[in-house]
Amino acid sequence: MRKVGLMGLRPQGSKWNVTKDLAILADELGYSCITMGEAWGEDAFTSLAQISAITNKIKIGTSIVPVYARTPANLAMTALNMDVMSGGRFFLGLGSSGKLVIEDFHGEKFVRPLARMREYIKYIRNALQGNRLDHDGEFFTTKRFRLRFPAFRENLPIYLASLTPLSLKMTGELADGWLPIFYAPGRMGASYGKINEGAENAGRSLADIRVSPQVSIYVTDNREGALERERPHIAFYIGGMGTFYHEYMHRIGFGEEADVIRKKYLAGDRFGAASSVTDDMVSSTTLIGNPEECSSQMEKYFEDGVDEIRLVFNEQNSEAYKSAIEAMAAFI
Repeated sequence: MRKVGLMGLRPQGSKWNVTKDLAILADELGYSCITMGEAWGEDAFTSLAQISAITNKIKIGTSIVPVYARTPANLAMTALNMDVMSGGRFFLGLGSSGKLVIEDFHGEKFVRPLARMREYIKYIRNALQGNRLDHDGEFFTTKRFRLRFPAFRENLPIYLASLTPLSLKMTGELADGWLPIFYAPGRMGASYGKINEGAENAGRSLADIRVSPQVSIYVTDNREGALERERPHIAFYIGGMGTFYHEYMHRIGFGEEADVIRKKYLAGDRFGAASSVTDDMVSSTTLIGNPEECSSQMEKYFEDGVDEIRLVFNEQNSEAYKSAIEAMAAFI
């Protein structure tokens, strides 16, 4: 049985009750997880807390919460409480986000993200072990802090959303899992190499890190329509989300295309940027087709070393969203 989860569960323009109904359905259909991130929409933890209360088996996790938006003590309390509430079904997905989101939206300085992440992980793991935290770090100083309720289990999994070579190396060294975006089967050798390097430096192996990419999916017979809808999404990340995704596209073999896209995007030509996203870029990172075709494309991810896929459905209304989830469940 393949592990196939869901990311987001929020059809465009739908009410929250639709998301709750879809979460119950996903649990019944055997999907492996539901993850939710946060940037400029709803926060992840409130949504996941409700979902944990109405589901029984499905894992729940953040994908991602940025470490600049909360103190490590707050994150530790929230993560531990989520794991207790869900009966051990929770995992904590962390990321640094980027300068645009952190400085413009949160009002925090985006400095030394890797060092900050490292300090957060150490702090959270100590807190979850019930240790007293008289912590004097580079970014935070705390005194007399200790979580006052017991953990559900000894080790709560921490996943990292990493793209850069140094952050991938840190993922291999410290994390339980990796949450990549724009994963391209057959093109990830450099990323896996860095994760393995970090793992070996810490006396671990690549097998110790679960790989769970979020993958955009269009369940449709209209391939051209799906390509056109996905192009602006990719262009936005390359041109509008700092330099990380632009550099990442270079590492997976789309450097020339990414240079053109970013140049047009930063010049204000959003349409031209999206139009410059090639069919190959979309096809390499996206599932498009009828359910059987999407299932066949998913197999390439598992053959490439992925442990679990988290599907991001792009249906344009709640009924189509539900139908697509039901159709793909047959191929879990």
